[in-house]
Amino acid sequence: MAMGGKVAVGIVVVAGLSSGVGKTTAAAALVRVLRDRGNDEVIPVKVARLAQRPMEGDIGTIEKLTGVKGLDFSAEPDPISRVKELSDQGKMVVVEGSGGLSVILRDNMTIADIAAKLDAPLVVVSGMAPGAVSLAVQAVQFARSCGARVIGVLGGKLPAGADLRTRLILMEVSKATGVPFIGSLNDGVGSLAGEAFAEATKTIFLPEDL
Repeated sequence: MAMGGKVAVGIVVVAGLSSGVGKTTAAAALVRVLRDRGNDEVIPVKVARLAQRPMEGDIGTIEKLTGVKGLDFSAEPDPISRVKELSDQGKMVVVEGSGGLSVILRDNMTIADIAAKLDAPLVVVSGMAPGAVSLAVQAVQFARSCGARVIGVLGGKLPAGADLRTRLILMEVSKATGVPFIGSLNDGVGSLAGEAFAEATKTIFLPEDL
């Protein structure tokens, strides 16, 4: 995000620490949380994708989990402008990244660069393995070096029966970076839908000014 320090209400970007950490489910969770706050104008959007991923994949998954129809701008020449247009129209746009945070997606930009260009806050989704702390700290530092403002770290795919240390693992990231830990999602919640998925998202605590 630009260095003004103000959260860009209207857009939030969700990026995974790497592939397979539960980024799409996390993006769906944020859509659900924002909807539950009474915002009926939430739209999940894809601005770039990895070459091997089908266009309908991630957005279709978010729609299945939340019932909210999304848009895929990844094949368009200027997806960033399309996102800004939606925000200018009063929509709350949840932009989901592709692959890892530092993967080049398009026009020599990572999703962190895209968040900075959108002047939008960034949520980083991390795995919950023991090595996640150092990787997440590096990811937050990388995002900041791109000019993005990271407003939260979210744990994806929390193992069933995880002990307290595992549940608190990303609190260490919060202490190391000053970025709030906004919650975690249990492994398997991506197979839920409707009210069951909505219930699972109640562990996520977004900043009130978003």
